[in-house]
Amino acid sequence: MNRCKRVLLLMLGSALLALGQQGLAADPSPQEVTFPQAPSERLPIWRGYGEQVNAILTLPPNTTGKVPAVVMIHTNGGYDPAHYDFYGTALRASGIATLGLILFRSGGTNQPSNIVPHAFGALKYLASRPEIDSNRIAIMGFSLGGILAVYTASDMLASEHMGGGPKFAAHVAFYPLCWLHEEIARGTPRTKRFANAYAKLTSAPLHILAGGKDQYDDPDSCQRFLESLAPDARKSVALTYYPDATHGWDNGGTRRYFDAAACKGRGCDVNDVSDQATAQKGKLVAIEILTSTLLRGQTK
Repeated sequence: MNRCKRVLLLMLGSALLALGQQGLAADPSPQEVTFPQAPSERLPIWRGYGEQVNAILTLPPNTTGKVPAVVMIHTNGGYDPAHYDFYGTALRASGIATLGLILFRSGGTNQPSNIVPHAFGALKYLASRPEIDSNRIAIMGFSLGGILAVYTASDMLASEHMGGGPKFAAHVAFYPLCWLHEEIARGTPRTKRFANAYAKLTSAPLHILAGGKDQYDDPDSCQRFLESLAPDARKSVALTYYPDATHGWDNGGTRRYFDAAACKGRGCDVNDVSDQATAQKGKLVAIEILTSTLLRGQTK
């Protein structure tokens, strides 16, 4: 990490600590909202999660005019408001609205590709809101949600679902199963549904945060994904790597479970270990990326 970035992260950390010490202004009341999916010919409406998408929209306090926003998408474990608030409170304190999707409330076997229309539906919904700046909407996701944060960076998928409409301004993907994206980029029979999806990205920044002890991937899976991209696509992608972190390091608990998508799709037991130090570091990285992108040039 270069000196400039270290200074920026230290400044952001100090600001967040000061906010915590002073007490954040109360967020405006969260609103439960629903909106339609944004299907495409490749990915039509998926009724397994309902034709309407459920979410919690929370606007930042003490703001006027149009504000930026971040779509947040949970893990395969289901909707977890505490996990959303771990990041969302700091985003809203910075003047950024949050839209936390509620795809399902408990864990199960869910195909991320079937949820792509939900992610783009969230973008369309936010762009239609009078309080939101349609050119400053980002997406952040965790595990299953992280997969969607990467999928939505595909220029092909964005064009299919949004046409000439807005595209996400930034993508932040926590532990997004990089082996899957590498297979899509290189082209394999089991990823043919998204053939050529990563031939071109939207050029919005995509930042991946990954752990070296994540049992879904090999330690170098995310680096191999980056290397599998064409040079023009690779320019917009960055990786923050925590060698000792497992999958789900910021979930606030330690758990063991079997997942068919683990061990690069072969299926195996997974051990998620909570790591508060890494969680705080990752949070600072994510908030710095989102605020620097969405608040760039904004008059305070």
